[in-house]
Amino acid sequence: KIAAWKDGDGDWYETGLHIFFGAYPNIQNLFGELGINDRLQWKEHSMIFAMPNKPGEFSRFDFPEVLPAPLNGILAILRNNEMLTWPEKVKFAIGLLPAIIGGQAYVEAQDGLTVQEWMRKQGVPDRVTTEVFIAMSKALNFINPDELSMQCILIALNRFLQEKHGSK
Repeated sequence: KIAAWKDGDGDWYETGLHIFFGAYPNIQNLFGELGINDRLQWKEHSMIFAMPNKPGEFSRFDFPEVLPAPLNGILAILRNNEMLTWPEKVKFAIGLLPAIIGGQAYVEAQDGLTVQEWMRKQGVPDRVTTEVFIAMSKALNFINPDELSMQCILIALNRFLQEKHGSK
């Protein structure tokens, strides 16, 4: 995944694949075919976010190695108190229930909604979108949550919730 664009001054910016997740089966297969799996350096299983309202500070979602998915992800979210308040965690969890219950058919049906529209429809506060999902949107497709299909986010979340090392 690569993107390049010019800024207002005409300077080029480029971003390419700088990391990959455990949930990327094709890249894992490629590394296996090349015989270089033993050269991979996995970072600790943690998602680290810059705090938009606290420059220079970071917030972590640490996934415990001893728990299977999705329990490791649930505990990571519950233990993080810098980015999400308890009411926001509850509202987001309730918002995700249709995706969990409806499965792939539900995920595919969300292609008509942006991340921001879906969050609002589910009653998830806008702060969750601006604090957490702007980073996910930019990481997945280099665009803002008001432009990205929620289907893209739900596909990624689904992988992370199903695979113990999916977000590693």
